[in-house]
Amino acid sequence: MNIPSISYKVAICSLVLLILGAAGVRFHWFHFQIGLLMFSLAGMLSFSSIFAAALLTRRTASAAGRRQLSLASIIALPAIIFFSLSLFSGAGTPLIHDITTSTQNPPQFIMALEQREPSDNSLEDSPENHALQQQAYPNIHSIPSVYTQEKAQAKAIRIAEQLGWTIYYQEQGHIEASVKSFWFGFTDDIVIRITQTPSGSIIDLRSASRVGKGDLGENAKRVKLFIEEYLH
Repeated sequence: MNIPSISYKVAICSLVLLILGAAGVRFHWFHFQIGLLMFSLAGMLSFSSIFAAALLTRRTASAAGRRQLSLASIIALPAIIFFSLSLFSGAGTPLIHDITTSTQNPPQFIMALEQREPSDNSLEDSPENHALQQQAYPNIHSIPSVYTQEKAQAKAIRIAEQLGWTIYYQEQGHIEASVKSFWFGFTDDIVIRITQTPSGSIIDLRSASRVGKGDLGENAKRVKLFIEEYLH
């Protein structure tokens, strides 16, 4: 059995699966769950290839074999890096895909319903999700502002654009936008509600993923980042 050659081929397979899985989801060649399966398989294959290289490179007598093992470890790096980052970023996050600054009265989407496919996640309020959110992210809250509704909305739009969100709908006191994930191009929808108060206004957000039961904490990170930028 030529282990260096097998390890090299496994590394190439991991890279192909990584790229093909992401491209297939982005360009809608197949269901996103197939892409995630390919991503997971790429991670496992890359780990096995790197492990073999670390274990056997010095023990391999053939210079060609050592070279194949070294190349295998390099080729396998992208898959193991992306896979590890995904596991690390999602560690300990609850299995929810909808985050809001107001679990008692979440902002409601209007145009997002037309942007989504029938098979996408529902935008109906979920008391179970709200309970999980309050346990996992107790510091996510509404944003009080001394600005009038009009000025607060202008600031919200400016921040959304700075964060790279695509605004596709707005009216007085209401903004809707979307953002795509870096690797698979998953789309999340965001709604911002600006409510006039006697002392200024209150800004509430909601960020919801179109697909997937969990979001690896991405919606919470997005909402927290907006809050930080707005209060800065």
